[in-house]
Amino acid sequence: MLTNYFRIAWRNLLKNRLFSLINILGLTVGMTFAMLIGLWVKHELSFDTFHENRERVAIVLKNVLFNNDKITHFAEPLPLYDELKSAYPEVKRLTRLDLGIPHILKVDENSFNKSGLYVDPDFLKIFSFPLVKGNPETVLAEPNAIVLTESLAEGLFGNDDPIGKIVRMDNQHDLIVTGVAKDVPKNSTLGFEFLVPFEHNIQVNDWVKNAKTQWGNSFIRIMVELNEGASMEAFSAKIKPILQQKMNDPKRGTLFLHPLTKWHLYSEFKDWVNVGGRINYVRLFAIVGLLVLLIACINFMNLSTARSEKRAKEVGIRKAIGSQRQQLIGQFLCESLLTAFFAFLLSLELLSLVLPLLKDLGFENISFDFTNISLLLVVFAACVLTGLLAGSYPAFYLSSFAPVKVLKGAMNLGKGAITPRKILVVSQFTFSIALMISTVIVYQQIQHAKNRSLGYDPDNLISFRATSDLIKNYHVLKQELLNTGMVEAVSSASSPMTEIWNMWRDFSWPGKDPNSNILFSAIMTGYDYDKTSGLKLKEGRFFSSEFATDSSAVILNEAAVKTIGFNDPIGQSIKLGDRTLTVIGVIENIVMDDPFRPVLPSAILFNPRWISNITLRLKSDADLRMALAAIQPIFEKHNPAYPFEYRFVDQEFERKFISEKQVGKLAGIFAGLAIFISCLGLFGLAAYMAESRTKEIGMRKVLGATVINLWAMLSKEFIVLVLMSCLIASPLAVWFMKSWLEKYQYRIDIGWWVPLLAGGLALFIAMLTVSYQAIRAALANPVEALRYE
Repeated sequence: MLTNYFRIAWRNLLKNRLFSLINILGLTVGMTFAMLIGLWVKHELSFDTFHENRERVAIVLKNVLFNNDKITHFAEPLPLYDELKSAYPEVKRLTRLDLGIPHILKVDENSFNKSGLYVDPDFLKIFSFPLVKGNPETVLAEPNAIVLTESLAEGLFGNDDPIGKIVRMDNQHDLIVTGVAKDVPKNSTLGFEFLVPFEHNIQVNDWVKNAKTQWGNSFIRIMVELNEGASMEAFSAKIKPILQQKMNDPKRGTLFLHPLTKWHLYSEFKDWVNVGGRINYVRLFAIVGLLVLLIACINFMNLSTARSEKRAKEVGIRKAIGSQRQQLIGQFLCESLLTAFFAFLLSLELLSLVLPLLKDLGFENISFDFTNISLLLVVFAACVLTGLLAGSYPAFYLSSFAPVKVLKGAMNLGKGAITPRKILVVSQFTFSIALMISTVIVYQQIQHAKNRSLGYDPDNLISFRATSDLIKNYHVLKQELLNTGMVEAVSSASSPMTEIWNMWRDFSWPGKDPNSNILFSAIMTGYDYDKTSGLKLKEGRFFSSEFATDSSAVILNEAAVKTIGFNDPIGQSIKLGDRTLTVIGVIENIVMDDPFRPVLPSAILFNPRWISNITLRLKSDADLRMALAAIQPIFEKHNPAYPFEYRFVDQEFERKFISEKQVGKLAGIFAGLAIFISCLGLFGLAAYMAESRTKEIGMRKVLGATVINLWAMLSKEFIVLVLMSCLIASPLAVWFMKSWLEKYQYRIDIGWWVPLLAGGLALFIAMLTVSYQAIRAALANPVEALRYE
């Protein structure tokens, strides 16, 4: 019987090639992107699940009030480590973690610029990063030890055994390889290519050594593993007042634990409350993926029920000769399952073609393993469910026909499904239009942030990390760069133009509220910082060698002037601790950190010895290739142990929009897919309507109806449905996107024209889709139409 079902199903597919093609194509696209989203969701949910002790591991975070904003921060003071280690028996293990900056690792002629972590010996016991060589109990015991990942060890030593050999770091420190770890999995929140004991960081950096007793200097992360049975909630309550007690200051913030299981998906806080994070996108895209697949299933339902007149006599005859309703349901479900199976095979091929094209949209670590039997079984089960879902309504609807009424022609066939069919079409286009509105708003928000005044000129600006050799040779380096004729200006600073590395609360001024906790971003620099970066001076002047007093001068941004309350800031005094500073200039706000947030109060101090970054500006008429060729030998001359590496400031600024761009592009892709699949269904319905009304069209044409009259008659119903979809989608999409925009302090207002644009575009596409079939039917020879059937 089952074989017979599938044989008839195959014949019906071949007999109705157009409708079969539409169904298979729609389901193929729907399944492909449902599988894509499923693979991405699976990858996101797998983060950090490989850690054996993950349920007892957490990072110490703190809630602080800065500039009247409730902020949750990860940076902790160094003394907190010893405090937790010695005074809290709930802690089984803990580690400090300093991300630091990339370091040059060199062995003979092999050198690499890699990112690593300063950690404590417990790190490899807390986290499950297995070693292929070395003992996790001892590999980080000595300050001059280093643990490499497998790929880095191979790059530095080839096939030789690296254990016990020397690696030179930053051309300053010799470290002994004590272990080799497996490469960090792609689904790990923590990433590294080498590990160095935190004690080494203390030994080689005096400022870190001095910070061991400084409760007010927060720069490290602290991670703990609690003993079994210890409650994270209870421990969070216990450590909450530590900072306030140690510093005798209620403004110093409160501590709490954030579990490892939430690091990746629940990383965002607003007003000290966890508001999710990537989990919001995981849920959203999972829903969108299912809805895209559902739209394809709706097409199948609509076309099947619309063609009920064609199948009615078949159902009547089958029932008349003894077929049971269950058998007819089985027949129709077999047809939908066969359609779904063909779509499934095509979707697997399409998946392999599409995945490489989505690497820049967050799918770079996503792959489909065709050798994974369990994965294939899961997606095949999803295929079966899709077939059953798509075929269920048509199967039950078609099998319900009464044979006597059908065979007598007394049944008004197809009409009973018109209302559900309209609802399904409206649902399809509602979802599609809502996605289109969302795409436009995401694009607007990105452009809104990108087009705000940055306070400096990022074009032709190149940034270099300052190494010890570059710092030592800075003045000679600067002059030689200027002598190339390609460079307009060179300056040094304590941080790059696109990052804030120093946040200080020690600024004070007359009239400051002693209970306030105001944070300033601080930039230390020398001469020509303004000329190099293109700062926009509002009043006053920049640092100059003509003024010997500039060592005690400060330049404020507009936000700082507003925070302090100066009406005439030039010549006014503020204090940094016990040091008095005179305001000599005011600049436009510089967007250095999050482009979606207001700019923090900033202070630029004259300190040419604090060099962490070197920036140069190329002349506007300089050829980039020739300019890089001219400056490369100069950097290699003064920095021989390091490769010539640089970053364009405008590109670094663009990187701040990666997440939003990915969301926008994915929303656009989903909107396009939803419209495409919906229009496929519309095309099929229009084709069927034109076919079923062939005689009527012929008679109307003979009686004088024009092509426009016939087009309007055939298109009117679909246009009304799309307009209804616009009316439903617009308020829903606007409401949802308003809640999405709430996470950004610097955001757009949604214009009235956005829903109008999306609805108009959807209506235009739908009219094109329907018009092809409508005009084709209207232009047909009426003689042929009247001979029809």
